[in-house]
Amino acid sequence: MPKLVSPEWLKEHLQDKDLVILEFSNAQSYFVEGHIPGAILTEKEEWRVMDEKTGALVRKSVEEYEKMFRLWGINNDSKVVIYYKGNNRNELLGAVYAYWVFHLLGHEKVGILDKGWVGWISKNYPVSYDEPQPKEGNFKARYNPYKEVDWKYVYENIGKIPIIDARPPDYYFGVGKFPAAKKYGHVPCSVPFSWWWWLKEDEKTGKLYIEIPDYADEFMNNMGLGKEDEVILFCFGGTGAAFAYVVLDIHGYKGMRVYDASKREWEALNLPLNRYVWETFKDCRIPERPPEGR
Repeated sequence: MPKLVSPEWLKEHLQDKDLVILEFSNAQSYFVEGHIPGAILTEKEEWRVMDEKTGALVRKSVEEYEKMFRLWGINNDSKVVIYYKGNNRNELLGAVYAYWVFHLLGHEKVGILDKGWVGWISKNYPVSYDEPQPKEGNFKARYNPYKEVDWKYVYENIGKIPIIDARPPDYYFGVGKFPAAKKYGHVPCSVPFSWWWWLKEDEKTGKLYIEIPDYADEFMNNMGLGKEDEVILFCFGGTGAAFAYVVLDIHGYKGMRVYDASKREWEALNLPLNRYVWETFKDCRIPERPPEGR
């Protein structure tokens, strides 16, 4: 099962009985534009819930995902292909987040379609307007705690474990921020590796797609990181960290750990942020003492 699925591979395997295809889009796009034959519609909002204490959007419980997957006909031996329509960034972010969730639940027979819907229709491959009615599956999660971290683990390991910030570089540096953010800056000792660099727009359709960077290995080598090294992935709200997870997983890196709540929770807990400085893992401004009350 390839991690980055080519349109040719998917077309060849469309009739496989153990194949499940998920499309991230919306109902209008799914039914009016059509979809890859057999694809099941889902949206990013189905995959996340809000933490009432911090306002952070985080993953659902393992049990909730199990129910979702079974309704979509997913079994533990299923091959899952995820793709996005490309109408907006949320569809791409939902797709990469789902990829990480599957790994979190111990299911790594999952791939993401290269260039998504754009990649499929560029080959003039078949399009369907029928909604599939899958037979209920029996998926049982095998939760892998190594795939995620919480704020305490991140804070205690500042300056010890590398942290990659997947937000745009100007947000990392502190001259800009997402509209929903309340504070500027980045976690001390983190370095930027932005998912925005990998967003492309198809000239013919106007759809967005992901271009997996060919410089990921060089970046990691420059950071002194190997394929097995533990690395914490950070962003504003989890999906950007999952984006970096997908890119690095496709390149064979095994130690990626997502901080799902990321900056939404980090700033709500008044944890330290550095601003107006570019840092490395070893040359950085480590907080001198824990925040009061923590």
